[in-house]
Amino acid sequence: MVRLRVKDYINKYGLISPGSTVIAAVSGGPDSVALLHILQGLASEFSLKLLAAHVNHQLRPEADEEEAFVESLCRDWGMACYCHRVEVEKRALVNKKGIEETARECRYEFFRQLKEEVGADYVATAHHRHDQAETILMHIMRGSGIKGLRGILPLSGYLIRPLLCLDRKDIEAYLQAEDLPFCTDLSNYDTGFLRNRVRQELIPLLEQKYNPRIVEHLDGLGSIAREEYEAMSMETEKLLPSLLISRGDKEVVLDQPRFVAIHPAFQKRLLLLVLGWLQGEEGWTALDLSLIVDLAGKPGSAKRIKLGQGIWVQKVYDRLIIGKELPQELHFSYPLSIPGRILIEETGDKFSFELTKPGENYSSPGSEMYLDYDLLPEEGLYWRSRREGDRMIWPGVGSKKIKKYFIDQKIPYSQRNYIPVLAKGQEVYAVWGHAVSHQVAVNDNTINTLVIRREMDDHTN
Repeated sequence: MVRLRVKDYINKYGLISPGSTVIAAVSGGPDSVALLHILQGLASEFSLKLLAAHVNHQLRPEADEEEAFVESLCRDWGMACYCHRVEVEKRALVNKKGIEETARECRYEFFRQLKEEVGADYVATAHHRHDQAETILMHIMRGSGIKGLRGILPLSGYLIRPLLCLDRKDIEAYLQAEDLPFCTDLSNYDTGFLRNRVRQELIPLLEQKYNPRIVEHLDGLGSIAREEYEAMSMETEKLLPSLLISRGDKEVVLDQPRFVAIHPAFQKRLLLLVLGWLQGEEGWTALDLSLIVDLAGKPGSAKRIKLGQGIWVQKVYDRLIIGKELPQELHFSYPLSIPGRILIEETGDKFSFELTKPGENYSSPGSEMYLDYDLLPEEGLYWRSRREGDRMIWPGVGSKKIKKYFIDQKIPYSQRNYIPVLAKGQEVYAVWGHAVSHQVAVNDNTINTLVIRREMDDHTN
């Protein structure tokens, strides 16, 4: 009966393809022994090649005995067994992580490596319904969203969990009926670990005082959450093309007005997707997502926040920029000689400064700018990046700060320092590609014209 339920569960979720090679993770405890025996019984039906893998964490005196037990069991059952030893405690100290977390990392690292070495298709673990309930409860206590409420997935990449359809009593009954030996890990009763407290204290309390079917209902919650998560994932994928302006290895740019217009649930799903692209899916909190949503909805521009894992988020007018690195402030300043040439080493741009008579050699405004040379100061001119307090004279407006001009023109903050200006002190006479001061604009009385030209080469955009 138990084996049939596992078979149906495997078929329902497509956990194993016929003819596959499956590595069963076997600790020697009751759950993993049941997993190995059940899969061995189903091997012929699925045409499986079944292997066993055991990790000795070297944390307990009986660890070596458990390793020997698993080797002996596999030898008696006629299957290959791969054992791996790792000093978890030492590694945990070096990496400044907990024992549980480090042990888990070591196990899955070995399983992944072994899968590649032997050419296996899947790694099966012995998680069951009680493990599922424990996991969901722990996620609830940590303030998880719908993703965490899914609990342990039946299929996650190459990892499969065929026993999630069984609870602890089902496994105990199976072991007894099949007269199977197993080891007892006393550390599972150590309530110094959170999972053990949930297992030994919280779930029994909930069963006794609140709901005797709490494990079943938590398992059902996980199933509902998985279905809704999948549905939202599909809808998020549909929304993505209309919101995504650009995607790179270090930066993703979203359409801010369209982003704020969608439902908050999809906003957060979309952000998780983007953060996953940049820095992986793990480690993001509800607070991280709320901070980004809040930033996106604020009026104004050039606002930014820093999240964990080295991620910056900026709102620049109608763009929401999420990236690994905040653009560095760029500053440059070069004294001007006329005629002459300047290479801005910080940007790679080259400019020439030549004198001509009015009307000579005029080209398109995008590649050249023209100033009345005789109205410029005779010395002290610099071709530089903008500075705080810079001002310029505008026709019909008078003196106006360059900063205010950039804001009015909606020039992204990250681009402003890349735009050269011609200035003496804080008086600006030209903003490259944008405007010339009314003080030095070419007019009918101009005798000598200063032509500022950006020199183009094969690498210039």
